[in-house]
Amino acid sequence: MGLALRNVLEKVGLREPDVDDYEDEEFIEDETPLGELHEFPGSTESEAAPEAPVEAPVVTIDRIKTAKPTTYSDAKEIGDYLRDNVPVILNLAYLSVKEAQRMVDFASGLTYGLRGSFEEVGTRVFLLSPQNLKTIEDTPKSSTSLLQTL
Repeated sequence: MGLALRNVLEKVGLREPDVDDYEDEEFIEDETPLGELHEFPGSTESEAAPEAPVEAPVVTIDRIKTAKPTTYSDAKEIGDYLRDNVPVILNLAYLSVKEAQRMVDFASGLTYGLRGSFEEVGTRVFLLSPQNLKTIEDTPKSSTSLLQTL
């Protein structure tokens, strides 16, 4: 690119100036000694104790809520239980397809917001788990998700 065109583009802000276009300023290196370096106890990596991983507190689950909503307005109660760290088994068999989809949207957003988990455990049946509860799956998931049919 020609020097004249480059200068015009730089002046109107359509091109960043090249670093090489500027003259290098003379760099003077200061070689003044800094003095002695002192090590403090516990400052080296070899002396530092390795940190143990922090584990989440163990929480006892003493109840599970089974919800069989008949209308979307039942969603608030489900949210209240999950917010109180109570796992919820959500059976959508009594809802229309449209209301079931709304409930799935609500429940998945709820569990995401509370850092929990949302798992399909059967036909139109879901497990909403709080953050402190881990589930173990003993059978592989089928290749077709039931969520796709809602």
